[in-house]
Amino acid sequence: MNVFCSARLWCGLITSLALWPLAPIGVAAQQAAASAPSKPVLMASAALAGTSQPASAPVHAASARKPASGPQTGQTPPVDAAAKSPPDPCALLLHRMPGVSASLCEAARMQPSGAYSHKGLPLYVRDVRPHPLLGRPIRPLRILVVGAIHGDELTSASLALHWLALAEKDQRLVHWRFIPVLNPDGLLAKPPTRTNANGVDLNRNFPTPRWEQDAPEYWEKRTRKDPRRWPGPDPLSEPESVFLHQQMESFRPHLVVSLHAPYGLLDFDGPHQPPVRLGKLRLDRLGVFPGSLGHYGSVNQDMPVVTVELQHALDSPDSAEVRAMWRDLLRWIDTRLPTPRPAPHVEWLAVLHEWRSEAQQAWDKVQWRQVIAQITAAKHSKLHDGRTTTQ
Repeated sequence: MNVFCSARLWCGLITSLALWPLAPIGVAAQQAAASAPSKPVLMASAALAGTSQPASAPVHAASARKPASGPQTGQTPPVDAAAKSPPDPCALLLHRMPGVSASLCEAARMQPSGAYSHKGLPLYVRDVRPHPLLGRPIRPLRILVVGAIHGDELTSASLALHWLALAEKDQRLVHWRFIPVLNPDGLLAKPPTRTNANGVDLNRNFPTPRWEQDAPEYWEKRTRKDPRRWPGPDPLSEPESVFLHQQMESFRPHLVVSLHAPYGLLDFDGPHQPPVRLGKLRLDRLGVFPGSLGHYGSVNQDMPVVTVELQHALDSPDSAEVRAMWRDLLRWIDTRLPTPRPAPHVEWLAVLHEWRSEAQQAWDKVQWRQVIAQITAAKHSKLHDGRTTTQ
């Protein structure tokens, strides 16, 4: 009886150990379907190095208020959206991107980030990494480009894709991260709207200093409660702003470029001297707004934020102007942002590699000298032997 019980005990233990790696999978799937993760989840796409997390199921602002302290974790998308794979980004968004061809959209290869809008639409991203420098790893500049934070500014999404194509051809040591459409709810609404599906202006929803006092006061007194500029019930109350906030925390960009329309100017917040012009756009600072991306990036994160305000929200600039703005942006980056340098340990490895190369070259020279000397000695020996034989 004791032998039988021992055998059952060992069999049960072995079976449990064999099945142990499989158990968390089913539990995780049930938990993912039931509730949102409490921490940002790692991107599944190899193209994205940062972190993100799913967005929330629609909750009307009047029916729920979230705590104002700290970043919100977001909520899971609707069950039907979570069960399906994300739709093709071009099939979903292309018809709302003026001046973007199907080939350009497909070449952008936008990837689902794992995050969702308030309405449950996927948020797409694309990384363009620098070419390796002589095979040596470096710390490149990191630049984040965000389009369509306001859904009714269609040309901002178009410009993001055009610049993405130009970034792929650029040889600078820059790691670009593009979020062409941060607000798909507003972009795909009929008609397109500035706010997301929850009626929140995402560009007033970031946790700037004194947001709880300044943002509602500005909305009530300065905008006269304009519904297009409602900052939301709390900072980071929306999954889209939570996602961008997480990207800024994890990616740590040296520069944020926020694309807008239709004021036809260039705005700037943060350290460094601002660019004077990008193409036809001239610098004209609009001021500081509570909850805006520019205010948050410059004050809270000490990141320069270039805000590009195109001249039209529905008519994209021509290709010459797109390239002119891009060239001016790169020229400013080259002169104002820190030059990429190898990581400290990489610098030492590079020095050691150079020393080894120099030592190898010196050794090779010594060996060649020895070989040449041996060949010369052999020739002299043969010549001497020949003369001795003749005599």
